[in-house]
Amino acid sequence: MKVCAATIAYNNSKELTRLLSSLANQGAALTGLIVIDNSDDFCIAANRKAFDTHATRYSFSCYRKTKRNTGSAGGFRSGMKIAHENDFDYVWLLDQDGIASDLCLTELLKRASDADILCPKTVDIENPSVVFARTTSKKNFFGHLAPFRSNADTQLVDTFATHGAFISKKVIGSIGYYDACNFHVGFEDYDYAWRARRAKFTILHVNTAQVQHPDLKRKKAIREIQLGGRPRREINPVAIDRLRPEFLGYVTEPSRSERGCDNGRALLPFSWLYFLTKSLQRWQFSIAFVYSLCLLFIKSASEKDICLKETLNAYVKCLASNAKKEWPYACVEEFYRCILD
Repeated sequence: MKVCAATIAYNNSKELTRLLSSLANQGAALTGLIVIDNSDDFCIAANRKAFDTHATRYSFSCYRKTKRNTGSAGGFRSGMKIAHENDFDYVWLLDQDGIASDLCLTELLKRASDADILCPKTVDIENPSVVFARTTSKKNFFGHLAPFRSNADTQLVDTFATHGAFISKKVIGSIGYYDACNFHVGFEDYDYAWRARRAKFTILHVNTAQVQHPDLKRKKAIREIQLGGRPRREINPVAIDRLRPEFLGYVTEPSRSERGCDNGRALLPFSWLYFLTKSLQRWQFSIAFVYSLCLLFIKSASEKDICLKETLNAYVKCLASNAKKEWPYACVEEFYRCILD
């Protein structure tokens, strides 16, 4: 059985080196390494040096510098394609800012025959006693993806986060790669999980395998404080998080000004809307539509950066797309421009 690890480098050679070092103790099955480099020019030499240092351990290795920043969706799409074309049995997707705990891959391989996609437990890289529940989720009655937490060794789930995802060539041969047309950074893994589940593939959370990753909420809060803002509060109380319909999100003032769609942050709410438009059943989307309208008017009274008109326009277009079961846009970027222009 041949396994290829794939990651995306982006402007941080220290994180890339840390990740590649963590792959040294994963067992003999890990015979391939792919690094897709989305970095700016100043970081390319250091990234290439980190790759060259670790690539000698593998019978197959590939470093590819992209012409532009293709985001996580485009980067992992390239990595999956290269691994698949080189006939690897599994591709192991890993985020640059995380690491794989010792023998994580060994634990995943023990369960490889139990499912088509496997995902390990994810813990806080700064405090490994903290387990992140949101890396896997299960869908409830409303179609809402509720965070999953269990102490069982394994559990079937409906979605997975990219870091540590272990995907068989059977899945890739059937449904292809990450969707880089409709996603840039964020939700491409949810979309891939949905496509896999639609094709009757199974996704298994393996509690005995472990990867580590930074707390993204903490990173975001620190970044917002550094930029002079204040951390955005959670939209819903934790008590109802598992029960509510999905919230469609809203268009904000920063999104209006970020007309350059290479900015992944600007595309996030639109990618989420696209994902929900196609993944929710008609009645589920209708409930989410009404729920989101109520929440939108409440939030718009206190949060001044919400663009009410553009948000309502996006909701209506997505409701129509869901009802017709078609997406009348070539990609999310086209939808983004349609809403804002």
